[in-house]
Amino acid sequence: MVERSLRHSIKDAAAWAFMQGAAGSNVATFVVLERVGLWQVAAVAALPALFGGLTQWAAANVTDRVSRRNQIVVPTAVAQALVWLPMCGALFLPFDRLGYWVILAGYILYIALGNFPVPAWQSIMGDLVPPARRGRYFGIRNGIAGSSLMASFFLAGWWITLCQHLRVPGVSGLSGTSVAFLVIFVLACAARLVSAWYLSRIYEPPYRPQPSDRFSLLDFIRRAPRAHFGRFVLYCMSMHVGIGLVQPFLAWYLIDQLHYAPGWYAAVQTTSFLLTFGTQPLWGRLIDRIGSKRVLSIGGLMLIGVPLLLMFCRSLWQFAAVMAFEGIALGAFQIAMVNYLFDSVTPAKRARCAAYQSLFLSVGLALGAAAGALVGTHGPVHLAAGGLVGGDAFMLMLLAATTARLLANVALLWSFQEFRLSTPKFPPPKFGLH
Repeated sequence: MVERSLRHSIKDAAAWAFMQGAAGSNVATFVVLERVGLWQVAAVAALPALFGGLTQWAAANVTDRVSRRNQIVVPTAVAQALVWLPMCGALFLPFDRLGYWVILAGYILYIALGNFPVPAWQSIMGDLVPPARRGRYFGIRNGIAGSSLMASFFLAGWWITLCQHLRVPGVSGLSGTSVAFLVIFVLACAARLVSAWYLSRIYEPPYRPQPSDRFSLLDFIRRAPRAHFGRFVLYCMSMHVGIGLVQPFLAWYLIDQLHYAPGWYAAVQTTSFLLTFGTQPLWGRLIDRIGSKRVLSIGGLMLIGVPLLLMFCRSLWQFAAVMAFEGIALGAFQIAMVNYLFDSVTPAKRARCAAYQSLFLSVGLALGAAAGALVGTHGPVHLAAGGLVGGDAFMLMLLAATTARLLANVALLWSFQEFRLSTPKFPPPKFGLH
């Protein structure tokens, strides 16, 4: 039963990843193609992330009060699939007046519904996957999901590029770009419904949280500086500030500023996806050997160099090479971040800790995106460093991102320890975090 459930989880991941690659990852591309400003681009990254984190915070309390966690996971997946339908309707509205706001509201709801079941889902998977196999299993699962996400994102990018050159006067006056996204959003809805069906087939072990296992967000914040898991979350949040300074604006820079077609942007971004998910099975095996913290450190230190290298990029191939390097780093960082949660938190507290962690990561991304827009619109216009740094907004974002990632690693990476291959040096706090 457990093995069958783990196979269903992999199929769920593949279907979810198809939706995310084709549609979820291209909402920002659609907004950029409509020629909006930096603050509108930042809002599409920051507000959904922030609301998603707040949703997980609320979901932790709900998870502790239900007898079956699948009662949260499956209906929420169906609801998330249906969100794509009003977003299809937004394509028929004037974008500069109402369409943007409907897309933004729909995307916020999409991210919120995607985040709401995460504490329950992580709790279920933590119970199902044997500790000694977690690195290998999640490496394989993420690798398969990544292949699906990568293929759908790449194909969607070129589908958008093709449709930009089409005229489709018979579809209520929609532009070729809008027709492309109409097809993409409908396919995303269907893929998530398939994902929900596989989620419904996953066995859920008994779940009986005790009142003593509960602790508030205020308790977590108060005790975080003294707990290894708390300092780990602060480190990951700081790294997400650095990620948010670049990630939301790459599509804007390549498509709007450098005038590459969406298909070429998809090709560049796909190199990152390819290496992120393609290397995760290897990183997962390495976690089982040397521990989550050590692999997290490798990924975190590598991520410092990504924005620095992007400053030197002058061609599409150079961008692709740097994004491939980023993919390797993210592969290590992301899978180690998930496994460290499983390693350092007791099962009864896992759902609540996952929710609080997600809230902090979302705040980090939102702060990074807001800072990126602020730097891009109000920073110095010209910089010079041996002729290697240009005078545009994106270069200033890259400088800020490099600084943020460097400070996170210097200040916090050393402050929490490995738990996969070691024992705590002092007793954990009362709420069960190491």
